[in-house]
Amino acid sequence: MKLLTRNELTLMLVWAFHDEKVESAINPHVDAHTLYCNVMALPVAEAAAVVSHARSGNVPPSDPVALARWTRGLMMLREMLTQPMCTLSIAEPEPMVRASAAA
Repeated sequence: MKLLTRNELTLMLVWAFHDEKVESAINPHVDAHTLYCNVMALPVAEAAAVVSHARSGNVPPSDPVALARWTRGLMMLREMLTQPMCTLSIAEPEPMVRASAAA
């Protein structure tokens, strides 16, 4: 998987925690669940900052300490998401098969 930009990752986190409400969803979207599991694997302070601010949609945080934890959490999460066993379908380009089938 390609390395996501901070903005792309931020949008995906807000989508998962704020829009999809992955923490309480009965059957969450697979990508939201993948993000959730990886965030929970972060150190406690960084995970708390990411969850809190993604949940509220208040990103990046204005408090300097929260901003430092948010930034460190994002950087660690970006690295985790590039691992071979971690894929997000919403971050991948559409397969060419669909485009050729429509023609």
